[in-house]
Amino acid sequence: MKETQGSAYQWLDNLKYSSFHTLIIMLLCLVLIFDGYDSQIVAYIMPLASKEWHLTPIMTGSLASWGFVGLMFGTAIFGFLSDRIGRKRALVIAISFFTIFSGAAFFAPNYSVFVALRVLAGVGMGGAMPICITVVSEYSPARIRGKAVTAMYGGFTTGWIVAALAAIEVIPSFGWRPVFLMGAIPILMIPILIMYMPESVRYLASKGRHEDAIKEIRKIEKLIGQKPIDWKPEHFAITEVKFTGTIKDLFTPGLIRMTILISGTYFFNLIVVYGLASWLPTLLVQRGFSLVKSYNYGMVQAIAASVGAFFIGTLLDIFGRKRTLIAGYLIGAVSLVLFGFATSGPVLMAAGAAAGFFIIGTQTTLHVVNGETYPTHIRSTGVGFTYTIGRIGSFAAPLIGGTLLAAKVSFSSYFVIFAIPCVLCACCVAGYKTAVKGEGLEQITKTIIGNVNA
Repeated sequence: MKETQGSAYQWLDNLKYSSFHTLIIMLLCLVLIFDGYDSQIVAYIMPLASKEWHLTPIMTGSLASWGFVGLMFGTAIFGFLSDRIGRKRALVIAISFFTIFSGAAFFAPNYSVFVALRVLAGVGMGGAMPICITVVSEYSPARIRGKAVTAMYGGFTTGWIVAALAAIEVIPSFGWRPVFLMGAIPILMIPILIMYMPESVRYLASKGRHEDAIKEIRKIEKLIGQKPIDWKPEHFAITEVKFTGTIKDLFTPGLIRMTILISGTYFFNLIVVYGLASWLPTLLVQRGFSLVKSYNYGMVQAIAASVGAFFIGTLLDIFGRKRTLIAGYLIGAVSLVLFGFATSGPVLMAAGAAAGFFIIGTQTTLHVVNGETYPTHIRSTGVGFTYTIGRIGSFAAPLIGGTLLAAKVSFSSYFVIFAIPCVLCACCVAGYKTAVKGEGLEQITKTIIGNVNA
């Protein structure tokens, strides 16, 4: 065995991109494809479910909102759980939750049962998100972390594309219920994750499980064809600061500013994303488009969001986090206003694609900042907590949209109103404490809060 210079964390940060990283990204990307599908499919069944159950506009909006209540609780619960029982075990539980209850929505006899099932499915959907972000953040080489996290999380917006395709192909012929059975498919992924997904080396080391951490590194060394290193417990040592390991740590002097600002960014961003996503098919139908044509617009926007996420994620590693995010949000606001005032189909399509590219694409890259802000022992808790606060915005957005429609605001006014939170997102990002570009996780933590047990 050869000797090593520096810590195991530096070794992980400096690894060349390899088949190991591809495996992690692909597995978790697949999880988020189904997660994204399940979160978005409700938008496509809202017009039909509303007609079947004779719902008011606000009740129709709540079909999406109640799922976001589950997401809100799920991100907090599973973020905390992941820091307690491990990333891998928590992810398997989360997937089990959202697949079982999503599939059960096929049998919902009425509005009340459907809402209850969406809340429970949402808990699992919300739980998968912070875990996936955390795992890729902890394993990605530092120089390409932005691209790696956004490539993985692009699975979520790809799930939106799959949802649109399912709506186009399935709903007109078979009705809205079968699309929820498709949401149960990821239960088949659980054995694959158990076999191939590694536990986080950083998580194991933070719990003092150095031998287990070394075993995971041995698997990586074998997979990438690298000669084994003589790892010892001291290679996992970090100067420690006392933390309680609870949500209270997120509000310590070094972290409170970033916790508040990241939470605020998520909150305003998700108001825009779901104010747009939840009501777009309904708004376009009211504007005179057919139901299937409205699904096409949703699919184009989802495709643009997936492309935007990877493109903007690449820019994060070139220009840094702050400048890239601010530009993305401001351009997104302009795109949304243009969408509202578009008078022809092609212009509407182009402006909608631009809005998806910049607003949803930038929201995806925000996960990069979140995943690298907190120390390892509270990383998943921090990601989950801030995203939970953001989920309040996703819960409110469909209700706000329903209220605006009930008040009979114009098509253009609707989108101008939802462009305002984009500007507020840019204001939050401007206050971020550090503009990261290629640093290791431990170095980022040191910059934000000083020497800690990262």
